[in-house]
Amino acid sequence: MLSLNPGGTERLVVELVKRLRGELPMAVCCLDDEGAWGAGLRDEHVQVTALGRREGFQPGLGRSIARAAAQHGARVIHCHHYSPFVYAALARVWSPGLRIVFTEHGRLSDAPPSAKRRVANRVLAHAPSEVVTVSSELRDHLVAEGFPAEKVNVIYNGIDVGGLPDVARRAQARRALALSDDAIVIGTVARLDPVKDLPTLIAAMASPQLAGRKLTLLVIGDGSERAALEEAARASGMASAIRFLGHREDAREVLTACDLYGNSSVSEGISLTILEAMAAGLPVVATRVGGTPEIVDDSCGRLVPSRNPEALAAMLAQLSADAALRRRLGGEARSRVEQRFTLERMVREYRDAYLAVAA
Repeated sequence: MLSLNPGGTERLVVELVKRLRGELPMAVCCLDDEGAWGAGLRDEHVQVTALGRREGFQPGLGRSIARAAAQHGARVIHCHHYSPFVYAALARVWSPGLRIVFTEHGRLSDAPPSAKRRVANRVLAHAPSEVVTVSSELRDHLVAEGFPAEKVNVIYNGIDVGGLPDVARRAQARRALALSDDAIVIGTVARLDPVKDLPTLIAAMASPQLAGRKLTLLVIGDGSERAALEEAARASGMASAIRFLGHREDAREVLTACDLYGNSSVSEGISLTILEAMAAGLPVVATRVGGTPEIVDDSCGRLVPSRNPEALAAMLAQLSADAALRRRLGGEARSRVEQRFTLERMVREYRDAYLAVAA
């Protein structure tokens, strides 16, 4: 891990640790700082180690990882994202018996594989015992980066689906947010980072295609781009219709107040927030990038090109004007998550991978 600061990958790690620690001894090692969720795991008697990585490449971190693994008695290291994988591969210099499971969760841009990665992966691709991606699209990208196709498998992300919100719960959530009964509410949950391309969603809200509609956009999340996004909302004339709620531990409850979900990313793995919106019975309007087409199609939402605010606005207009269509798509979205994207299924598949690698 990089850290246990709030985020989609970090939440999956916390869930894996909590749900498997009864079967398998679990510990967490963070390259950077412990993060906001580290204390919660330590309160449950899970060892959390933070290595405090400084700027630049630090080969000595491989030795620190080997030491942490030895203290825990670990035989398998599960690396989330590329940088932790690189340092875990170095750890095998000091501890050759370590087995590595490497999961790539997504990309920070929609750029093609870099020459630098392809060169590095001629060596590194042989270090992990198993490579996992969260979507088939991401699997193809890793193979293009130099990983052997036969070594790369797909384990789709999963969520705790929970109960389907009813009318009373929706009304309560809207009252808590001071939302009128007749407003059409669009929700989005994201780290406020360039890869999420929220300026496109803000521009879509200001499109003439949505003029005169009583729409509210709730932006749930925080990050380095927040000030710039708030300024973009003001500059677009939509400041009164776009509300920045910051990081919310109750993001699922906020989604209960929404009528549909919007996603404008330029790159995605398998978005947990899209899955959570679907679990809440919301139709999804999202960009056709990464693994998103593997979870959303015309039966449960609408896909549009990335970086295209007019296309996004057109689909938001279509769904905001048709309550019956929203109900139909939202019902199918909920069923799809129940059938294919549960947390229980994901945890089981990772457990099986750990045991196979350890054997």
